[in-house]
Amino acid sequence: MTCVCVAEAARQLGIDVKTLRRWLCDAQLPLQSHPHDGRKKGVSQQHLHLLARLHQRSLSSLPETPSVAVDSEELLLPAQFQDLPAQLSALQTQIAALQRDVADLSRLLQQHESASKAASSQRTGASRGPSKPAPPASRSRATVKAPRKPVHVIPRVEYGEQGHYVVICPRRGVLPFEPDTEEWFAWVAEQDSFRFVGKRGHFTAHHEWRVPKGAWRAHRHIRHHVHALRLAPNQELTLAVLERAAEALQARLV
Repeated sequence: MTCVCVAEAARQLGIDVKTLRRWLCDAQLPLQSHPHDGRKKGVSQQHLHLLARLHQRSLSSLPETPSVAVDSEELLLPAQFQDLPAQLSALQTQIAALQRDVADLSRLLQQHESASKAASSQRTGASRGPSKPAPPASRSRATVKAPRKPVHVIPRVEYGEQGHYVVICPRRGVLPFEPDTEEWFAWVAEQDSFRFVGKRGHFTAHHEWRVPKGAWRAHRHIRHHVHALRLAPNQELTLAVLERAAEALQARLV
């Protein structure tokens, strides 16, 4: 008895695999074991022709040699690989944030090196000068500024390309929860600040510890001015509140 794989049988009938399985179930026709490999299942030619007559379908020409019965479910990826697209998207978001942080640190290091070279040049010029006593330094002479402190990297809550939000910690990477969950509100109550990048804008949220229930406030620099908006307490700091604040601050750019 010739056995045709599920995918090939669906192609011959001009339907998808799910429809074929439903037709087999309605007609109470079981899948047949391959004559040479009992681990594989398929549709016998007799059942295939019966389904074609029941549903008024014309079969396209079958291959001359018997097809190997392969269950379409065997072609599905294992469960541990099905979440790879979402994980890759979250990793790309994290890598982009880390690249921005590295760029900021590189800029600070360049400023520090420039300041050190300027101080070294001044000391070298003074040692090569004439033996005459140097005049007293003018008070108006510019002094070398100390290098700025490294930028403090804060957590980020960002809307990703896959249509969902991710919470990124500078030390632990992408956290295993999303906003508006119990883990989210517990995490918010312990934070001092975080960076929010939403669908319609962005800002930095600061925790007001002195306010009862730990209220939050949004801050954004727009044209050399700091604009602030009151957000909500810890247990009410939802995505809807954050997106409305980001949209309101973005509108001030117009």
